[in-house]
Amino acid sequence: MTEVSVSRAQVVRQNQAIEVLNVGVMAFDSKQPNLHENGVSVTVTRTDKTVVLENAGQEVLRLEILQETP
Repeated sequence: MTEVSVSRAQVVRQNQAIEVLNVGVMAFDSKQPNLHENGVSVTVTRTDKTVVLENAGQEVLRLEILQETP
C-alpha cells in the first residue's frame, strides 16, 4: 500500500511540473510576462540572450544563447 501512495505522489508531482511547463509555453507564445492558468502562475523573463521561466519564485527553466550562428 505504501508503494502505491508513493507512486501516486510522484505522478502528481510530475503532472504539476508538466502543467508549469505547459503554462510557460503559453506565456512565451503569447509574449506575456506573467500568466495564471489552471491554478499555475508563471513568470517569463526575456533578454536578448536568455529566457527564464519561474514558478512560485523558483527558476524552472533557463534557456541561453551561448553562441550566435553565422
